[in-house]
Amino acid sequence: MATKFRILLALSSLLLCAIAIYDCWLWQPERQLFAHHAHFLTTAGDKNWTRFAGMIAPGYRDRWGHDKMSAVRESREVLRQFFTLTIQSEVLAHELHGEEGSVTARLKINGNGTALAEMARQEINCLSAPFVFTWTRQSWKPWDWQLTAVENPQLRLLSARNGERPIIAALR
Repeated sequence: MATKFRILLALSSLLLCAIAIYDCWLWQPERQLFAHHAHFLTTAGDKNWTRFAGMIAPGYRDRWGHDKMSAVRESREVLRQFFTLTIQSEVLAHELHGEEGSVTARLKINGNGTALAEMARQEINCLSAPFVFTWTRQSWKPWDWQLTAVENPQLRLLSARNGERPIIAALR
């Protein structure tokens, strides 16, 4: 009986060590940066707006004047025009500096939808400049990364300042 207990204890200890090693490997900042980038684009493609909003930091700002609320609202407005949607990312580079990291990637949108969806697809797919997604670790938890900025110097968007709804304004 004692031998069975010792074997069970040894196997349990081995399993716990394997799980701990796997978690240390999984939670490395570089791996988390890539995972969050991929999950963010998948979430956008799946149009899961609750999860999408949860992946964006409260202090999100971009060069078009979007904050978190307006970025989610405008993304929802554009992406709901797609009946089917796939967002592909070709990662060109990444950087890590302490609690902040960036992923530089070229995006390609595939899908079908309304005329606005086709305009958005063409606009994104013909950009030669890559997007830069800036992520920040929000707490001591190794998996707690949120998007704090998105940049692309070639992307033309109307400003989201003063509570305007740029996408709606573009449709008029």
